[in-house]
Amino acid sequence: MKFDNEIEIEAPIEYVFAWGTTPDNWLRATPALIDLELIEETDEGTHYRNTMKLLGRTTTNDELFIINEENFETVSVFDDENLKGEMRYTYTETETGTMIRVHGEFEAGSSLFERAIQPVVTRYFNR
Repeated sequence: MKFDNEIEIEAPIEYVFAWGTTPDNWLRATPALIDLELIEETDEGTHYRNTMKLLGRTTTNDELFIINEENFETVSVFDDENLKGEMRYTYTETETGTMIRVHGEFEAGSSLFERAIQPVVTRYFNR
């Protein structure tokens, strides 16, 4: 699964970046995300456990969240049995605020349900 999205927000890049990198806000911004647990912070990045509910099914995945460059780029890497891939966010200052670009590439599990749900998940991320 692949997706690319962008949105312009009428707010300064420092504010938008700070809001987007605050885990409590992830629960507010992602309706399918129902729980987020901090596992540990390391030199590599911050490890989280995410619980999502989509189409009545709940899945839990581990994520490594990395701030590559302050006020510019973050990456969330998923690598477990349910989901493999990454979401890359880039933040660019514009005349009226901040442009956020999101690029995601995922490989879901191989069960019949996981293969069947891939188009739904792709549509979810593209909206």
